[in-house]
Amino acid sequence: MNFKRMVIMVGLVLMLTVPVPGPVLAQTITNNDGTTLKQIIIFGRHSIRSSTTDPAQLSQMAVDLWPSFGVNQPGCLTPNGSKAETLLGTYYRQYLLYEGLLTGDDGTDAVRSYFRSNSIERSWKTADAFGTGLIPEVTVPVHSYPIGQPDPVFDPIAANVAKAKVDPNLAAAQVQEIFNSGEALASAYSGEYSLIRSAIFDYTLGTQPPPPTPSDCPQTSQSPCVDATAQAITLTANTTLPLYTGGVINIGGLHSTIGAADPFVMQYADDFPLDQVAWGRLTPDQVSQQSRLINLEFSIEMLSPYLNQVQSSNAASHVLRSMQQVVNGVNVHGAFGDDRSRTVVVISSDAYVAGLAGLLHMHWQLPGYQPDFCAPGGALVFELRQSKKSKEYLVRVFYTAQTFDQLRNLTPLSLNEPPATMQLLVPGGSNSATNFDVDFGVFKKLLVNAIGQKYVQDPRQEVPPGVLTGVSCQ
Repeated sequence: MNFKRMVIMVGLVLMLTVPVPGPVLAQTITNNDGTTLKQIIIFGRHSIRSSTTDPAQLSQMAVDLWPSFGVNQPGCLTPNGSKAETLLGTYYRQYLLYEGLLTGDDGTDAVRSYFRSNSIERSWKTADAFGTGLIPEVTVPVHSYPIGQPDPVFDPIAANVAKAKVDPNLAAAQVQEIFNSGEALASAYSGEYSLIRSAIFDYTLGTQPPPPTPSDCPQTSQSPCVDATAQAITLTANTTLPLYTGGVINIGGLHSTIGAADPFVMQYADDFPLDQVAWGRLTPDQVSQQSRLINLEFSIEMLSPYLNQVQSSNAASHVLRSMQQVVNGVNVHGAFGDDRSRTVVVISSDAYVAGLAGLLHMHWQLPGYQPDFCAPGGALVFELRQSKKSKEYLVRVFYTAQTFDQLRNLTPLSLNEPPATMQLLVPGGSNSATNFDVDFGVFKKLLVNAIGQKYVQDPRQEVPPGVLTGVSCQ
């Protein structure tokens, strides 16, 4: 019996799960399901990185020194992150060879593939590392705008595609209709706040320590520690700073709290000794639990209906056009790659993955992670398939990611030892309780209806990025 894809049973709902060793739930499928894989689009997040918070800021947020990720700058891909992504690429090589989408001739497969990253170091290096596993005998060309230049696909606001069209006050009003003023959020997420505070200030859960003093923070003895968890959450329009995708709403203290806890997930995934993961003060399941605040942040900044359309429509349009050019057999402006691109790898950040999923109201739950958490290296996977009998096209959507422990242990992946995968329900796309495949025409209609066309760049005006090389963490 052959293992092709591992699909988490939809009924499995784990609200607070712990990353533990052991087999991942899998579903075996028959050798011939009556379809041929014609294209795969892997729309993913970068792999393991260092904290994105500046060390000088971190030093004001905790009573102890922060362990180093061993890279030069905040937010850089770590060596283990690169290794983990290559392992994921190796898995996809086996899977796509099995499906017949890759030929095994790396030169041919490179021509039939397209790699794209947003313009940050960790995304470019993740795409490059994935390519090393997928097509090992060829240095894959990773397309990207110069590092630091806003990419209109991922950041249509900063790139001026939607900047003049976004209304921060309207955005804030809609967010407040969902979350009120934000005043109640710290209480609603008091468990996560308590976990973070107990780690950064070293106190026992259930107690209430006094505010930290300068002597509590030997790294910043000239000024008191900053208690990030004590700052009020404010959901207001961001009208003073340059706007960017994910930055239209001022979330106040939620940003500081997430910044203080940002290293914990990456420390565990990067194989820090357990006594250095949140200084040994959080168990692995608590590290997972506190990440619920990240999903809350995306619910505010990316997923309200108005902001979701403004910020994610251009990316969704590119995904749809990429499928359309394979279906029609002709090049389409505003797509990833061209009509030869059968394997499309697009790497960016978790906010953009969450935003794209939000347009279609798709959700997932993988072992060890919180619901809808975008894991390091995890991806939305769109498979364009064709029925062998009717020749009609259909779409399967998955969320795939290495488990916490597969990342931490750099576990080799294969068809028999796959990453965690769950086929996603696309609401309105299938009437079957057991078959989530969506007719391409239906999928296209759902996505067209979800996309706000006025926030999509005119494809005739788009200048696709060239191949970027020599990217390093500086």
